[in-house]
Amino acid sequence: MTRDTTEPSEFATTVEGAGTLDFIGVDFRLDLRFTDGASVQLESAFTITDRSRGSVVVDPERKDSLLPILQLFGRELDRRSVEGDTLTLFFADGVTLVAGPDAGFESWHFSGPKGRPVRVDPLEGSTSPGAEEALRVRVPGRPFALDIAGDTVDLMSIGPDVTIRFSSGASLRFETDFALTGADGEHAFLDPGDEPSLLGLLALHTEVVSDGAVTGGRIAIRFASGALLEGWPNRRGPSWHYSEPGRARVDIDALPDGEVRHRHSPSSAEIRR
Repeated sequence: MTRDTTEPSEFATTVEGAGTLDFIGVDFRLDLRFTDGASVQLESAFTITDRSRGSVVVDPERKDSLLPILQLFGRELDRRSVEGDTLTLFFADGVTLVAGPDAGFESWHFSGPKGRPVRVDPLEGSTSPGAEEALRVRVPGRPFALDIAGDTVDLMSIGPDVTIRFSSGASLRFETDFALTGADGEHAFLDPGDEPSLLGLLALHTEVVSDGAVTGGRIAIRFASGALLEGWPNRRGPSWHYSEPGRARVDIDALPDGEVRHRHSPSSAEIRR
């Protein structure tokens, strides 16, 4: 059963049979990857419940609290569910992982093997004690089309960040984690600071772009082969920058708080799709 609406209270999706947990990455957040290609990033505290041990709170920023998540390595995931602002992972042995919203940070991010990512933003509204605060799942804004359809990838540079240049002269720079879904549907998160994770990106060299768009804080570029390149805002700092040259020059930056800054020449508004 899958249901997707623009109202957070009605947002619900459940996926049965989700493989096993075969990768756990630890830095400022937790990165969980499953054998079906799905992945979950947890940036705020969440709860793990074991029928024999009860419930414990795990905080990605408290390394001494991580033992319960490490014990899940290799376990089979029975199903995963997103309802409103809450992500729940149901493991076959009865253990559950529940992640809700956080008052100050993006709490969790889920990406299926072929589906669009889902993430939950910080609580909105007053942060004073006892105040009611609104919960929301990020709803993309109106797409902004990129003028690169038909371009090919003609250069990729890897350093402190990753820059991809297209045949028209447009360029896309990633400064924090981004994602690549290959033509075979395999989904991976790439880190500009982790060179081995970038190997799959090299396959995009000479690939032809089908279309590209910025929707809210997400940039997505599709290729004729079926591959999909995606980036999102990141609380650590500016995450991606896109630039188009020429008479209709466009510069777009994704900033840490989810804001996206557009700068373009007056003429560009007249010729954009």
